[in-house]
Amino acid sequence: MPNSFDGQVIYIVADGGKARVLQHKDGHMHEVSHFAAAEIAGSSDNGRGDFSVADHHKEEFGKRVATWMNDQLHGSSKPDGFVLAAPAKVLHVIREHLAKPTQAKLIKSIDKDLINIPVADLASHFDIPETGWKTA
Repeated sequence: MPNSFDGQVIYIVADGGKARVLQHKDGHMHEVSHFAAAEIAGSSDNGRGDFSVADHHKEEFGKRVATWMNDQLHGSSKPDGFVLAAPAKVLHVIREHLAKPTQAKLIKSIDKDLINIPVADLASHFDIPETGWKTA
């Protein structure tokens, strides 16, 4: 990803098949990237008995979101923190696969499906303090 997140809070809005990456600047949210489950290579045969194919895809996608978050802390520009919004099952999978350093940077996690909310309306769902998030 070509964006620099150095010293910024990254907002991630996800569901079982899509994720949007946002930044909060000048009182507004700005989408800087996105990715979808369709980008994940692999078979739909999960071999897990009663574990449905849909659940398998949601789990794999949640792992992909967690991996993306973990990777952000290994680049040259490191974010100050993450705020994550996703439905409960997806949120659980993402948090379960976060590395310890990434977990430490998770400022807030919100059990809500905000993926289809227009970017212009997202800021109000995060209850962002006027001074920004305190990350120290």
